[in-house]
Amino acid sequence: MSTTPVQGQKIVEEYFTMPAKRNPGNLGKDDFLNLLVTQLKYQDPLKPMEDKEFIAQMAQFSSLEQMQNMNATFNSIKAFSMIGKEVLATIKDEESGELKEVSGVVESVKLAKGKTYAVINGKDVLVDDITDVFDTPPMEQSARITDFTDLINKNVTAAFIDGDTLDSINITGDVSSLSLINGTVYSIIDNVEVMIEDVLLNEEEKANFVDLQTYLEEKMQSGEEITALVMTKDIENNTESKVTVTGVLKDFEINEDGEVVSAVISGIKTPANNIMSIR
Repeated sequence: MSTTPVQGQKIVEEYFTMPAKRNPGNLGKDDFLNLLVTQLKYQDPLKPMEDKEFIAQMAQFSSLEQMQNMNATFNSIKAFSMIGKEVLATIKDEESGELKEVSGVVESVKLAKGKTYAVINGKDVLVDDITDVFDTPPMEQSARITDFTDLINKNVTAAFIDGDTLDSINITGDVSSLSLINGTVYSIIDNVEVMIEDVLLNEEEKANFVDLQTYLEEKMQSGEEITALVMTKDIENNTESKVTVTGVLKDFEINEDGEVVSAVISGIKTPANNIMSIR
């Protein structure tokens, strides 16, 4: 920049007192553009910035933007290569603000607001926060998401097995996405109609519990997941099965006795190999 010491001081003072939120540890393309605009504002009208100098700075700005785009693309490629692998990351605890380590298998990848996140144990972790990547055993690498991509957006019927009781029920819904969890490809099924017999509450939910209808209404409005005991009846064989499922409540109906007649839950995970039929 071609400026006098006084002009340079004004440029720096105005830039660093701008009300916009910024990270003092990094200069991005927005910071560069703000500095350029501030420089133009305080240039000497008798000695304005020359065209070649302005073009040179714009070229620097363009190069910076291209480098940032390349970095975002590189992060995306790096994140997708981690799917199914065991990783270790250092993140800041949302409550205490302290740094802590998290580890687990990368289930899927998310792109949001120009940043790339790896989903580890259901939690979004910035790819830049991942410090170590470990190879998974060959058995876990044998399952590939690409083998099941034709299931996405299909209406399917699948067997859902309770991991604790080993009881199972058949669920029908729409496959919205796939995840690789501990070497197993899971289908995420939405719009599943079930009959809820009971809900499982954590300690905080127990303390604030009023009644079932209020609880379900609050969960549906907030979009938080619920864990419920759902039941299915086989009238022909006079049997019934109960399993515990976790998902997001989309709709429900309660009768006069306060019993849930029907409900619609999304986000239920079940192994893709458990799918029995596709519509």
